[in-house]
Amino acid sequence: MAQEANYGDIILLCGDLHIGTRMEKIHEKIVSALGVNKLQHVLCTGNVGNKETFDWLKQISPNFHCVRGQYDDENNEIHNDQKVIQIGIWKILLIHGHQFVPWNDEETISVFLKESSCDIAVFGNSHQSLISKFERKYFINPGTMSGSYGSIKQDAVIQPEFVILECLGDEMGVYKYKLINGELLIEKCTITK
Repeated sequence: MAQEANYGDIILLCGDLHIGTRMEKIHEKIVSALGVNKLQHVLCTGNVGNKETFDWLKQISPNFHCVRGQYDDENNEIHNDQKVIQIGIWKILLIHGHQFVPWNDEETISVFLKESSCDIAVFGNSHQSLISKFERKYFINPGTMSGSYGSIKQDAVIQPEFVILECLGDEMGVYKYKLINGELLIEKCTITK
């Protein structure tokens, strides 16, 4: 993650945790890396799991946004199926992703982006990260922060993943984190408006 001084807003993208149902907890290396007061925003694609995890996500940043996944019905604090968030000059559509048929289909996601006049779609559901561009719009799926299996590949080995965005005016640094063998590996790219 970028240094805090002289940088733009730092945004955590996460989702599909399923803590308490499919996974016991978030790996301590991830919890430690995120800390408290490093992030200006948390955008969660839903399917959080238990209330303790929901409360932890709320307290690690002053600006918390979460949409409802198909398994979040019991959490009364999540009211929206989708949400538009403005950060700097970027408009971000936050949506769980089970609404896309077929899942991760760029043309379908593009329709949602056009309807909401957003630059970036942040979505989950597949439990696998994706950073893609289609028709001058960006799609980011942060994967599953806990490493939870998805609906289709219950026997697949899925690594915990999340994404950090660093908003720098018309550029956005995109840092994809993946926990492999107890180590957080980082891939970086830049997107531009």
